[in-house]
Amino acid sequence: MEFLIILVVLSFLIGTISFALPSKSSREISKLRMNASRMGFKISSSNIGKNSFKNKDVNLMIYSFNNKTNLKEAHFIRDKDELILYSPLKLKYSDGYDEIKSKLNSLSPHVLEIMFSSSFIAFIWREKAGIDELEKILNLLKVF
Repeated sequence: MEFLIILVVLSFLIGTISFALPSKSSREISKLRMNASRMGFKISSSNIGKNSFKNKDVNLMIYSFNNKTNLKEAHFIRDKDELILYSPLKLKYSDGYDEIKSKLNSLSPHVLEIMFSSSFIAFIWREKAGIDELEKILNLLKVF
């Protein structure tokens, strides 16, 4: 009987400790976010605060950085295999729209939505793609 009680207590302690330790995937995401903040990204949750993105998945994070490009107002949403212009529609009829669209469509399918404003560029993407994919996204978005 005493052995049974000791066994139950030990299994409870081991279960509690293993539950408190982070999993391998959460450690990888944490490392990715730390490296991203070193690269200059601001990372925020998509379910906190005022969110202008159309994708309402609470598991996705918003990555943003300072906008030093000529594109000051645009919002693109992934529809199947390509990013399409959501707003403003006047951009669609500008001279450089085809070039912008071709550059954005060369991005990874992990990028779900991109928003350009006068002060920042923000995007939602699947973080499982890793830091290499994030560097590619950053390099391509800085070119506009």
